[in-house]
Amino acid sequence: MTTTFTNRLRVKAMLIVTSVACALAFSACASDPHGRTVGTTADDAVITSSVKSSLIADDLVDAFEIEVDTHQSTVMLSGFVETQNQIDRAVEIAKKTDGVQKVVNKLAIKPKALSQKD
Repeated sequence: MTTTFTNRLRVKAMLIVTSVACALAFSACASDPHGRTVGTTADDAVITSSVKSSLIADDLVDAFEIEVDTHQSTVMLSGFVETQNQIDRAVEIAKKTDGVQKVVNKLAIKPKALSQKD
């Protein structure tokens, strides 16, 4: 009688494990409203994080003024910076980041009234 009970537990456990494995497999194939899979979304998050970290580590650019967004390995940089050199450097950093296929530059130089510090 104990063997039958143990066998039933094993079968139930195997069904649960199989169900969870199938759910994970199918969710990896699922897409978000923008047509990205879970894997692509995770890759994009890693790219965004890598670009942002590299911008923070750089002495020339003010990373806190730059927004980084990644969609299907295309990085978009936006925000306001002080100089054209900062724009060029931010784009260069993004292009050199692993996984980046394209960089869209939406950075702009701050108007003089905003860039003067009181």
